[in-house]
Amino acid sequence: MTTVHVNLPVPLRKFARGVAQVSFQADTVLDALLQLNTLDPQMSERLLEADHSEPKRYINIYLDGKHIRQTGGVHSPVSEQSRLEIMTAFAGG
Repeated sequence: MTTVHVNLPVPLRKFARGVAQVSFQADTVLDALLQLNTLDPQMSERLLEADHSEPKRYINIYLDGKHIRQTGGVHSPVSEQSRLEIMTAFAGG
């Protein structure tokens, strides 16, 4: 397992004790996302579809600057000091 840094958007920080970034030991993007449950037991439910196969449609996740759709989805392997950026979609008019 390697250290992965996860940057949280402002709307999710209230579920993560107010922190902007957390670090976990993980092998894949999914491993890191599931570890967010240590901050809030329902965090993965806010980010992932029920079967954990992909992010919810209004969540975008980037691994080292590339959207995970380009890297293999939630099963993308991470490397030492990888960075995950979680972004929520904006709506309005």
